[in-house]
Formats: sequence, structure tokens, C-alpha cells
Amino acid sequence: MLNFFKVLSVFVTVVAVALMGIAISTFAVAPDLRAEMNTSAMRNYTFERTSGEEPKWTVTRRFSTNAADPDERGSVGTFSSGYDALIKAHQDLRQHLGSKTTVWTEDTAKQQAEVTRYQASQAQDTAALAARIQELTATTETIAQQVQKKSSELQTLSVAGRQIRDETAARRTDVLRLRHELEELRTDMFRLTAIRRDLTDRLLRVEIENQELTDRQAQLTSAGGTP
Repeated sequence: MLNFFKVLSVFVTVVAVALMGIAISTFAVAPDLRAEMNTSAMRNYTFERTSGEEPKWTVTRRFSTNAADPDERGSVGTFSSGYDALIKAHQDLRQHLGSKTTVWTEDTAKQQAEVTRYQASQAQDTAALAARIQELTATTETIAQQVQKKSSELQTLSVAGRQIRDETAARRTDVLRLRHELEELRTDMFRLTAIRRDLTDRLLRVEIENQELTDRQAQLTSAGGTP
């Protein structure tokens, strides 16, 4: 009987030590509730604990899930345990991020489709631009040939024009020289006309004098005088 009590006391001691170890390990392993509520992820939520015989934890979002009303703040719920509130907040955040990921995935798919359409359109535009560049290159070469031809013609016309200008200058010089000679001839003609008029007057006077002398001679002859 004594041995039984000894065994029982040892068993109780072992159980007590084991329970104490479990309690210590549970306290050591259990997360700090307030520390978990102040993590960077949980800063998007507000945790409020009500007082009373049965305290409750109320979780409220700091952000809005309604894009139409950015100021709206939704309540996650009220829970009897802080751990339940923390777990629900994590679930709500995971759901929110999952919905945003879905939206981002859809947006990414839409953007990828837009990129694909843009690339197809860009390929068409590139082909059209290449064809247009080829066409413009051919047109440019044709214009360059025409410009070269016109340049040669212009050079030929320039040489001919220079010859015409030189010939015109020579003709102008000849005209000025002939005009000067004409003026000199006119002057000589005027002088000769004056001399002719003077000689005509002299000849007329001489003829008048000769006529007078002839008449005088006739008078003398008829009077019996000697001629």
C-alpha cells in the first residue's frame, strides 16, 4: 500500500511537471496578440475591445472596398476572441488582395490584348511606312534626275544667255559708236549745207555781177564804144 502511494505521488509529480511544461511552452509559443495586431499588414484594420463580463473584439477596415465611395469604411465583424478577430482580419485582407489580384490579372490580360493589337497595328503601320518610303525614294530619284536635267539645261541656257548679253553689249557699243558717227555726219552735213548756201549766194552775186557786166558791155557796144 505504501508503494502504491509512492507510485501515485511520483505520477502526480510527473503529470504536474508535464502540465507546467505544456503551459510554459504554450505561453512561449503563443503569439503576442497586440504585436500581431500592430504588424504592417494589420495596420489596415482597427481592433477595438469592449469591456464587460464577455468582452468582444470589433474589427473595422481602415480602407474602402467600394471604388464608388472611397470614404466608406466597412466592418469585418465582432468576435469573442482576439485571435478570432485577428484570423478574420487576415482572411478579409487575403480576400481583398485576392480580388485586387483578380482585377489586376484581368487588367493585365486586357493590357496584353491591347499590346497585341497595338503590335499588329504597328506591324501594319511599319509595312505601310516601308512601302511609302520606297515609293517616296523612287519619286525622289525621279525628281533628282529631272533636277539634274533641268540643271544641265539651265547651265546651257546660262552660257547662251551670257553670249547673248556679250553680243548685246557689243551691239550696244556699235549703236553708240554709230550714233556718235551719225551726229558727226549731221554736223558735217549742216556745215556743208551752210557752205553750199554761202557758195550759192556768192555764185548768185557773181552771176548778177556778170549779168551787169554783160549788160554794161552791151550798152557800151550799142553806144559805139569799144568793147
